[in-house]
Amino acid sequence: MLGKFDLNLLKVFITVYRTKSITLAAEEMGLTQPGVSGLLKRLQEQVGSQLFVRSGRGIAPTQHAQELIRHVEPALIQINNGLESLSDFSIEMPRKFVIYTSEPVMTMLLPKIEADKSLGNISIELQPTYMREEDVLQGLNQQQADMAIEIANYSAKSFFSEELFEDNICVIARNGHPRIDKVISQEQYYQERHITLKLRRENAYMADYFTKENLFERHVAAECTSLVSQMSMVSNSDCIAVMTKSLAELFAKKLNIQVMPSPFTSIPIQYRIIAHKREQKSVANIWLRERLHSYTRDH
Repeated sequence: MLGKFDLNLLKVFITVYRTKSITLAAEEMGLTQPGVSGLLKRLQEQVGSQLFVRSGRGIAPTQHAQELIRHVEPALIQINNGLESLSDFSIEMPRKFVIYTSEPVMTMLLPKIEADKSLGNISIELQPTYMREEDVLQGLNQQQADMAIEIANYSAKSFFSEELFEDNICVIARNGHPRIDKVISQEQYYQERHITLKLRRENAYMADYFTKENLFERHVAAECTSLVSQMSMVSNSDCIAVMTKSLAELFAKKLNIQVMPSPFTSIPIQYRIIAHKREQKSVANIWLRERLHSYTRDH
């Protein structure tokens, strides 16, 4: 059967399966809707089974499609990895890499990327990560980004991850605070007013999410959506805040703030690289991962 089979049809099948839409698959592949429909029809004729049925405004995979994707996708990933490992990659050739990540990581990485004189004609663009995990994975799947740097460890079978660096939470207060100087106790922590920040995806305060103990209610003066605005508000008030240590230390001198260990038992913040498995043996992706490791070795 393989001798008469058009393997290009499988790429169409995987794209339609992933997008659950002929229209979206056509847009992604640069084809017309009738063209995608015709290729899908050819595939169904060759395998002798219906692969999709109408469902609402889109389409849904049949049991045959689910069985086919289970066998086909890993095989195509291996083929892609093999071809990528043989392809040339040079920093002399213009290329842009896109990385999804959070504000603290962006703030830490950007100066190091700008200072890196070994990039040649390569550019690295940092984009804010999505609020929903599904959107992050979809963006990577559709090759809208080369990788993501996340604190989540996804278990999706089409993706791989590797540890990048570790951070911790800390408590900040302005220098010259009337009650706090270089160290803070649990009692003081609850007595002070707080500038809080919620992790959007986890819907929890950073202090609670990365602390082993169950924290009691605090006196909240303001709630921020940005770590930078959180630091700015602390530097101009007698409030305190919990945030990432690497970012706090980066701005401590500029904003005249003191950085203290948390008075509670902290859970390390583990940042990981997430990428699609088709990129695992890609020479270009390996190069990018090595650059990121070089930027974060001090953490």
